[in-house]
Amino acid sequence: MSKRNIAVLGCPGASKSTWGLSFPGVQQHVFGSSEETTAENFPERVKSGDILPPVKFDWWQTLKPEEQAMYTDESISEIKIGEMTRLARARNIIRYRRFLYGLKAKAPEGLKTIFLDNGTPFSQDFEDYVRVVYGAEFATKEGNFNSIAFAIKYKNELSDFLRMIYDLPYNVVMSFHIAMTLDEATAAKADFMKDTAKGIKYPKEWQPLIMGQAKYLLAGLPDFAFYLWTEENPGQPTKYLAKLEADDSSVGISKGRIQPFENPRRISVPKNHAYEYLEEAIRVYKETGKPFANK
Repeated sequence: MSKRNIAVLGCPGASKSTWGLSFPGVQQHVFGSSEETTAENFPERVKSGDILPPVKFDWWQTLKPEEQAMYTDESISEIKIGEMTRLARARNIIRYRRFLYGLKAKAPEGLKTIFLDNGTPFSQDFEDYVRVVYGAEFATKEGNFNSIAFAIKYKNELSDFLRMIYDLPYNVVMSFHIAMTLDEATAAKADFMKDTAKGIKYPKEWQPLIMGQAKYLLAGLPDFAFYLWTEENPGQPTKYLAKLEADDSSVGISKGRIQPFENPRRISVPKNHAYEYLEEAIRVYKETGKPFANK
């Protein structure tokens, strides 16, 4: 089995978690509220151990009992609570980094795939990690916060962290929420105050919901970045669809290092079987030299 590095991006309910859990020997690393409940769609694989128990990374779990007690103590200011929350989120990222190093040293039996679900709350915790660990680098001589220095450091550190995950000797799948934003070239030249006054409107596209320019790095890290969406019609089964190539200006995140599909702009994916479907498309493409005739 070839190692696959995948990113799946879409709005909530677009089947991102289902995509990740369709991979073999998968361990779901949960950053978010209830992503792990999606495993209930695969009861037999959970029972057989092909879907390993999820590992949840909740910043609250990094707090000591006396620190947790501060959150219900009315004598503690909201500023102090905010500082404690940032510290806890930074600890959460540190805990995850060490957990990943542990997988390098000794993986649980049957582990074949790491699934980071979801990359958006992970990246939000990562903002606080950068603030806490490298905070001294963002203070000006006047004692102000240097937001430009922070954004640059955040982009570089997040890129290094994601590369480290994708370099692990397993399949790696990451899911991300998306948001409408300007593309990189337009964002660099846009002056929102002046342009709004002039009535100028720029076209936007779907991008990973990550702070700043770090969002533009994501598509270059995995082998495949799928844009996912669904189509629902009354009385008809929900259609689960994916793009591996943009067909309009509003999708800026679809790409593949190889293109095995005949119509990469509309890939109809069987529910719960995204991994098998992708592998079959790649096999057909390699053996015949012809793109897979996806429906």
